Amino acid sequence: MTKEFDVVQLDVHHLRVIRAIADTGSLSRAAIALGVTQPAVSAQLKRLENMLGYQLFDRSEGSAKPTPMGELLLRRTAALLPQLDKLLEDIEQRVCPSGPPDVVRVVAVASALVAYLPSLVTRLWPEVSEVQVVHDDHPERLLPLLAQRRAEVGLVKDYPGYELEIPASVDTAVVATEPTFVLLPKDHPLASRESIDLRELRDESWVMVSDSSAATFTKYFADTCARHGFSPTVTHQVTSQQVALLVVKAGAIGLSQPICDPCDDGIVTRPLRGGVLPRRHILAWNRETFVAGRQDELISAVVETYWAEARTAPVYAAYLDRTRER
Repeated sequence: MTKEFDVVQLDVHHLRVIRAIADTGSLSRAAIALGVTQPAVSAQLKRLENMLGYQLFDRSEGSAKPTPMGELLLRRTAALLPQLDKLLEDIEQRVCPSGPPDVVRVVAVASALVAYLPSLVTRLWPEVSEVQVVHDDHPERLLPLLAQRRAEVGLVKDYPGYELEIPASVDTAVVATEPTFVLLPKDHPLASRESIDLRELRDESWVMVSDSSAATFTKYFADTCARHGFSPTVTHQVTSQQVALLVVKAGAIGLSQPICDPCDDGIVTRPLRGGVLPRRHILAWNRETFVAGRQDELISAVVETYWAEARTAPVYAAYLDRTRER
């Protein structure tokens, strides 16, 4: 008589259980080999036998011997289990590789650190043959690439009150929290000051980079001015910082990251008093990629590079020295 049963759903765990019972000769010893309890092995075997409709082991006190059906199943799966184990191992290595891929993809917003990222990655992982950097000033588009494993490392920025939404699989570390500097024409009455209060610029004409990537910072700037008692008059909206510098030379006031000092004869850079308009540089990576094993080294390298670069910007270096002395 032929037994009928629903679709058999054997999985690797089933095969490991019956293999362990056969190899050890008892359910209790199989449980020790598998690192589980004896009742768990017994329950798993019972479910499998009920599903197949056959008894697989003759159980007596302290021992278990395969039945003819059990021996048939063991013979048929003897070569299958190692292959399944190898398949799972290969998948795990692809998902959580122990080392980096040949080509590491970096996504980054514009900053003084971007140019250093390829050399930092290859210094930490000499086996990497190539580093590809994708620039995009929309951090909200970059972080999903890390979550989807379409990139390995990311460098983004955010602002207090406008923090980025971090995907669940992505870890981050703050590289630096830096102030925002103002750009003034060299003959501006405030150009001789060491630092400038934002309120002193309430009646000035401002130039702002107005592409969509700057929308968050523009709102952040407007809200900050409102808290200081005024609404900024933005008379020039430009699409690049290079154009903004030309407008500053002509008399407007602009904003800049402190490391990105234009060092232009017609422009001076000054910090805003009180650390107004701070921004954060954030390193990001997917915790299930090779980076997770050495993230501390990567963070240290990026932080060290940031502060070394900061020292090459004279106004920023002087600002840091004054801040340290206070």
